[in-house]
Amino acid sequence: MPNHNAMDNPGNELYGLAVNGYDEPGSAAPPQTGAARAARHFASEASTSANLGILGGTVNITIRLSNPLGSGKLVYIASIGGTIDVSLSLLSSFTGLVTILSGGTLTSPTAAASSNLYLTSAVTSTGVVTSSTSAPTGGTTFMIYPTFPSPFRFTYTGGIQLPPGQSLIVNVRGSLTLLGLLGTRVNLTWWET
Repeated sequence: MPNHNAMDNPGNELYGLAVNGYDEPGSAAPPQTGAARAARHFASEASTSANLGILGGTVNITIRLSNPLGSGKLVYIASIGGTIDVSLSLLSSFTGLVTILSGGTLTSPTAAASSNLYLTSAVTSTGVVTSSTSAPTGGTTFMIYPTFPSPFRFTYTGGIQLPPGQSLIVNVRGSLTLLGLLGTRVNLTWWET
């Protein structure tokens, strides 16, 4: 019998990234794990729905996360998710779009609550979250995703960063050409250092 290392390593054909205390004593975890342990990992969401008339229409939900100027914190986006729900639609044509912008403004914004993901912590986010049922104006669009009436999630693991004085806007829009009940929802998770 040949003397091969029985443990999982990158040289094996079936390398499975197993955590192995003999071959590799460290284990990896995403950065938001440490942020959650330090009570600096947060989440927020917004949703709306409408019963569209005979001519159909569009339903928007927009959420804006702002890092205030002078906060001294850097905000890292962990994930963006949401859903578009369609029910009671009669032979209607559907379009859905998720748009992510840097900067911009909301029409008639309302405050949206943010939750600390260290569930017993009273630490609050320095980020300011607002939402609107209108499409955003201004800003610079940097990602557009067509979507179906189903859940979606984009994981960035800190790949989008908001320095002080900057904001991120996410708009989820669904449209029907004939009557139906249409709902949109968006959620964000982020951490701060």
